[in-house]
Amino acid sequence: MYRVTAEYAKNNFDEVINRANTEASGIVIVRENPSFILISQEELNAWMETSELLEDPNLLSDISSARAEYIWFSKKAKKDIEQLTAQQKIEMLH
Repeated sequence: MYRVTAEYAKNNFDEVINRANTEASGIVIVRENPSFILISQEELNAWMETSELLEDPNLLSDISSARAEYIWFSKKAKKDIEQLTAQQKIEMLH
């Protein structure tokens, strides 16, 4: 994470803003004891959306169920493909 002093940020504001736009983790601006994080609006929106999603009590169980379903279908599809003849596999590609 890119760190600058408050004085540097003030004197190089355009550079710091441009850097905040390209640094996913933002810019740390240190002013004596407290530190501040400068992030782009896009990054803030992503953090807020993630925060809202994590508030859903069913989210983790839904993700776990979806993963299990994906794995089951992937294994089934692999078995189905293995049972095809070489000619059937070629025909599937066309």
